[in-house]
Amino acid sequence: MSTSAPAPSEAATATQQAPPKSKRSLLIKMFVGLLLVGFIIYVIVDLATTNNTRRIITDFLDWVEDNPAAGVFAFIGVYFIATIFFIPGLILTLGAGFVFANALGLGVGILLATVSVFFGASFGSCAAFLIGRYLLRDCVSNLTKKYVIFEAIDVAMEDKGLR
Repeated sequence: MSTSAPAPSEAATATQQAPPKSKRSLLIKMFVGLLLVGFIIYVIVDLATTNNTRRIITDFLDWVEDNPAAGVFAFIGVYFIATIFFIPGLILTLGAGFVFANALGLGVGILLATVSVFFGASFGSCAAFLIGRYLLRDCVSNLTKKYVIFEAIDVAMEDKGLR
């Protein structure tokens, strides 16, 4: 028995019916990447001009001081998002120490602030790494082709890692 390959017309209609997954995945990656870049640009421009981001962070810290139990988990979430979107963490870190110390006393407040900042920053940095490693990897690899030194670093890291 011999198996026959599909006729060329059948193969052509099959590829025309559904777009390849790689093209759809590329569009999703480009959309998310542009959304991230747009938000980062907004934060940078805002911090240089109107300071809306700083006002929102200050309002959030006031809320955390009024609701310390829920504030710990909310603070971890906000710090997580701030880390991913490159929102300056200095205001949040100092604000956490101040807010939790006022709400719970100096010893317990500083300890709780330290723990919440640590977990928020750690989870956020892991998420930022995963976004860069898997979601935006193709964009970065296209940039490395333009600059020889970056391509050499990429090859060296791929072969030997961080020895």
